[in-house]
Amino acid sequence: MEEKFKQGNVTSRAALGYTLQDKSLVPNEEKKLFIQKLFLDFLETNLSLNKFSKKYNLSINGLKKILRNFTYIGKVKFKGEIIQGKHSGIISPEIFNKVQAKLEALGIK
Repeated sequence: MEEKFKQGNVTSRAALGYTLQDKSLVPNEEKKLFIQKLFLDFLETNLSLNKFSKKYNLSINGLKKILRNFTYIGKVKFKGEIIQGKHSGIISPEIFNKVQAKLEALGIK
């Protein structure tokens, strides 16, 4: 798995918004739009994490995993290390960083 990571390949199953084709992550257009909407909506609303997760029919932990997932900006993470992946991101780094800042400001880990 470490060798896969060093090559920029995903080391787990495909994140929501992607499909695995020929061992590569490819954006799934329909689910990609869902993920993009979720990130933008999170920035624009002031709902509690509980209410926000219910709005998107996700568990709170599932929502946090999505919002903290570096896969969405084209990176891969393994054993605490983050590198550029071979796949394309579906969220801009700017939006991702704003979401991380909001999570931190809210004290959400």
